[in-house]
Amino acid sequence: MGFFTIEPEASGAPDSEESGEVVSCIFDAWLGDDLVRAYPTLLVTTPVRQALLDLREPTGFEITRARIRTSGFFRRQHPGVRLPPFWSIGVRGEPGRDDMGLTPAGTLVVSQRILDVLMAFRIGRAVLAQYAPGSRARLP
Repeated sequence: MGFFTIEPEASGAPDSEESGEVVSCIFDAWLGDDLVRAYPTLLVTTPVRQALLDLREPTGFEITRARIRTSGFFRRQHPGVRLPPFWSIGVRGEPGRDDMGLTPAGTLVVSQRILDVLMAFRIGRAVLAQYAPGSRARLP
């Protein structure tokens, strides 16, 4: 099975005003991808969530609710734009072994079957590469 690194569209950051069990993020931008990163959080839209949950025995991740809001900058740049619901992906797997894993540098590594799911959605701003174990790939 092949593995790939993905650097998703960067859309925001964790929301420092929120705390608790639900992941909370604030978006400064969103260019429309269904897979985004609000570093260090990985987020997906509801259709991607459902497609991932439909996989047979996926490994290395869990999906939980996310609470998102937009920053003042976002609202000024995109008046009237509403974000779709997003879900947090908690990546727990080993890169190159599980369906999802993170390298020590924080790069997302996915299996071919996860990549196949993601390719059915909008991920046009994500940077994809073949995973090479031991590489020093890092998020910008």
